[in-house]
Amino acid sequence: MQVVIPAAGFAKRMRPLSLTKPKALIPVAGKPIIGHILDQIGDIAHRIILVVGENGRSVVEYVRGRGYEVEYVVQRKEEMLGLGYAINLTKGKVKPDEPLLVVLGDTPFRMDLQGAMRGGDFIAVKSVEDPRRFGVVRIEGGYVVDLVEKPEVPPSNLAIVGIYYFTDIPLLYEALEHIIRSDIRTKGEYQLTDAMKVMIARGWKVKAVEVEEWLDCGTLDQTIISQRKLLEWNTHYREREGSLIVPPVYIHDTAVVEGSIVGPNVHVGEGAVIRNSIVKNSILDAGAVVENAILDGSLLGENAKVRGKALKLRISDYSDVS
Repeated sequence: MQVVIPAAGFAKRMRPLSLTKPKALIPVAGKPIIGHILDQIGDIAHRIILVVGENGRSVVEYVRGRGYEVEYVVQRKEEMLGLGYAINLTKGKVKPDEPLLVVLGDTPFRMDLQGAMRGGDFIAVKSVEDPRRFGVVRIEGGYVVDLVEKPEVPPSNLAIVGIYYFTDIPLLYEALEHIIRSDIRTKGEYQLTDAMKVMIARGWKVKAVEVEEWLDCGTLDQTIISQRKLLEWNTHYREREGSLIVPPVYIHDTAVVEGSIVGPNVHVGEGAVIRNSIVKNSILDAGAVVENAILDGSLLGENAKVRGKALKLRISDYSDVS
């Protein structure tokens, strides 16, 4: 099987961290966001086609490093025209006679993918309290018959989570080309949901499959919230003499922790240093340094330094706050 992972957006809501690295590689709970997605894909796919931005070579290298056969297309700045447009860019890479899984590159999830695929084409969904904030499916007779973006009167409480399985690949790309050629846009962009409406109108049978977990990493605040759940699956630390570790946490074995309280809900990357500090609900990327400080709800980029402060910070690589 083949997988398309769109991972090319600007991630403005993840700044400043996304200014220096692709959103998919921002660390959460011990690995990049896309790493948690690959954990769920596992060995059910042999080929992954990435859609990356002009700074996305590092995403390609990371996925190849996980053992996958990787092809990619670059979505340039002027081509940021929606998810449907991004997926259409992969047409020359996707094999037309092989099933295709599409997974958004910023949406960690948990579900039985193999079990879902045995039931045929599907759109992954999750029951939510307020579906008006999401794309929502309408179901009749066990099949999805419509998809509605952020409806005032939702036809269901099943939000679309960004995982899709297709077996009729020619029909998918015909529908994508149709909405682009006909300039069918929603909120100014070519949406995959509009293409899937075309597919349904042409006889596509697709079910809704509910995921076990759907974790949002769309903003910095939401990423920290989602990290707590991800740490339930990827906690790692060793005790440090003279310090208190409060799980769940991920603390890289090379990190230095001295005279500090770390946790709960903290990621500490490779070579990071925490001395005489309290850190909770935070992400410290590789090489970050925190000394004589109290941090809560903070994200520090690679090699960023914070000394002598009690703050909620969002600082990018090599920043220095003293």
